[in-house]
Amino acid sequence: MSLHLGLDLGGTNLKWAVIERGAAARVVKTGRVPTDTQDGEKSVLRQMIGVATGVAGEFKGITSIGVGMPGVLDPVAGITRFLPNVPGRWAGVPVTTEVARAARLPTLLINDARAFALAEHGLGAGRGATSMLGVTLGTGVGGGLVLDGRLYLGYEGTAGEFGHQTILPDGPLCNCGNHGCLEAVAKAEAIASACGRPSAEEAVAAASGGGDPRACDRRQPGRGRVRRARGLGRCDRGGAAWIGHTNLGAACILSR
Repeated sequence: MSLHLGLDLGGTNLKWAVIERGAAARVVKTGRVPTDTQDGEKSVLRQMIGVATGVAGEFKGITSIGVGMPGVLDPVAGITRFLPNVPGRWAGVPVTTEVARAARLPTLLINDARAFALAEHGLGAGRGATSMLGVTLGTGVGGGLVLDGRLYLGYEGTAGEFGHQTILPDGPLCNCGNHGCLEAVAKAEAIASACGRPSAEEAVAAASGGGDPRACDRRQPGRGRVRRARGLGRCDRGGAAWIGHTNLGAACILSR
């Protein structure tokens, strides 16, 4: 048995999970705090270090830390390059070095959506699949590919950046600086706006409550839960997204 800590940085929340790995993985404890972007990358990194050291102090025996972050990263060097949805100057921030030094634990870095795909394949709806496509929807839109049973990272770890493919050349401005990215029209905020609701969750709930079968949960025994939100009832713009329900400890699957 071994314990591992996963940190999942989002534009809205910083989530964490402690996972026990043995014959099967078990989530020991999870938590979240609103992401502190008051001082850009400095306050975010301070917060990540604070959470890592605090949790590591509470759970003796944690042997590694996995950090999932949204955007373009250098997983090998453990540095960030470009995070469009988290305020700050992120070029060249040595995330793994700083977290590892403070927590005194081996630390690895991966794109959060790639971590999601890895965890979903190993523990969730993708278990047993030879190949899998995972798409995440939240502050942004991300994704990951599993091919022949292994996470495919591609050139410099960027395989799976579906959210920044242009689908509307004259579409709305994306946080990455491009116009008409999938993320610009399909992220949670865009769905909520199109449906006239304060959040994407409320948009889906309203559509489901109105009897729209496309917004209802689909359950597959033993395969996790997958929610399909398509059209979303009275939305002004149609769209489709598959959201895999995975463990909050996605990042710490890196430890295996």
